[in-house]
Amino acid sequence: MIGNDVVDLQLAARESNWRRRGFLQKVFTATEQEYITASKDPNVMVWLLWSMKEAVYKAHQRQYDLPPRLNWRLQECELKQYSSAGVSGKVIIEDKEYYTTSEITSEFIHTSAENAREKRAEYAIFEAPSSEVKAAIIKRVSDFFSLEPAQLQLQKDAFGMPFLSLNKHSLFDRFSLSGHGRFSAYILSLINCETTVKQS
Repeated sequence: MIGNDVVDLQLAARESNWRRRGFLQKVFTATEQEYITASKDPNVMVWLLWSMKEAVYKAHQRQYDLPPRLNWRLQECELKQYSSAGVSGKVIIEDKEYYTTSEITSEFIHTSAENAREKRAEYAIFEAPSSEVKAAIIKRVSDFFSLEPAQLQLQKDAFGMPFLSLNKHSLFDRFSLSGHGRFSAYILSLINCETTVKQS
C-alpha cells in the first residue's frame, strides 16, 4: 500500500514552533531526536521525519482499513541514504515495514511511502490548490481505465480515506492525496490493476 505527504517549509516555519517545550518528545522517538540534534539543518530534519511519519500513517491506515488514529511515537524512522538528490528511509509501525523516498527542496519536502522495497508508484507535486491535484488524479485514472473524467467521482470512505467511484461503485483506491500551504501532491499505483472497466 502507498501513502504520501508534502510539507510547505515556509508555512511550517511560520505556523509551527517545533522548538517549544515537549514537542520533540511527544512526536519523535529517542533515535529520531538524535537525527535532529546531529543534523546540519535541524529544521529540515524535523519536517523530513514528520513527512515520513505522515506518509507511512496514510499507507498503514489504507492497508489495514483503520480508523484515524495517529500515534507518532509508535512509528520509528530510519534514514538509509541521505543526499542532495533525496532521502531514502524505512519506517516501522506495529511491526510492519514501509519504505520511503523523500524529495527535499528549499520550498518543500515530499515523501512517498510503500510497503514494498521496489518503488512502483508514481507521484506528482503541484504548486496549486488541492482542486487541481484532485482533477489531475481523476484524469490520470480515467485515462488508464479509458473512461471520461466526468464519469469518476472522488469520495471518502467511513474512515476519511479517498477513493474514486464509477456509477456509485468503488473503482480505485490505490492512491494518496496530500496538501500543505502552497503545495499539493498525489501518489498512485496502477500495478496489477484491471485495464478495462465495464461501463454502464
